[in-house]
Amino acid sequence: MISNSKMKELLSDIDLSSIEIKNYYSIFERENSENEKYWVISNETDCTLCSTSSVGTNLTDFEWKNNEIYISNSLNVKEVLNLALKMFMSLKNILKENYSYQIFDLILTLSEGGNEAPPNANIRFYAVRDNFRMIDIENIENYKYEAVLIETVN
Repeated sequence: MISNSKMKELLSDIDLSSIEIKNYYSIFERENSENEKYWVISNETDCTLCSTSSVGTNLTDFEWKNNEIYISNSLNVKEVLNLALKMFMSLKNILKENYSYQIFDLILTLSEGGNEAPPNANIRFYAVRDNFRMIDIENIENYKYEAVLIETVN
């Protein structure tokens, strides 16, 4: 796992191996009209007319936009993080067990809130195609969210 310093601080007192894995979501593998695979968390999400470009960004963009889970279950940032980690680890497990032939980036971002906004987290995933990544892993400290955790699965 790769994380920025803010996420490392938040995770410092959490034992990731003790996270309860429970299937909150399903992940569905689909194919577009050009027989290119893509993965979604909603069975109704359709990209049959989408196609990859020369570097595979169209399907990756589609997955980035459509595979977002928003969490804002508490005013306590630790409670938001705990639920987000459960979902994150569950998705990681599904991707690893069911789609071991594909590399994915699984990303958790956490904001502590402010300006009347409660603490919240976002989880997203996408297939890594042609080594294209939505987030520059080498420069994770520059990412705009306060806390970032990235796991490359498979």
